[in-house]
Amino acid sequence: MYREVNWAVPADPYILEELGKYEGWHTAKNLEINTDFSRQWISQRCPVFVDHNLAERHEEDPAYRLTDFGEQVLAGDVEYKELNDTED
Repeated sequence: MYREVNWAVPADPYILEELGKYEGWHTAKNLEINTDFSRQWISQRCPVFVDHNLAERHEEDPAYRLTDFGEQVLAGDVEYKELNDTED
């Protein structure tokens, strides 16, 4: 993914996969427990996913979940190169 998407980094697919494993909202702390990435790093990457419509942020809490578009990306229904033009 990160080689095909100009804003992505190597950790992004792993964080997105973890976001997609369970329904509902995920905090950086939850994601840290289930990945090899620090809470701080995850907290930096999740807003990038929001900027590119892959995730949405909870209105009140620092929590995230995948959007329908994010789920399509994980399912392979969207080509990674299409993500280069997704910033709001």
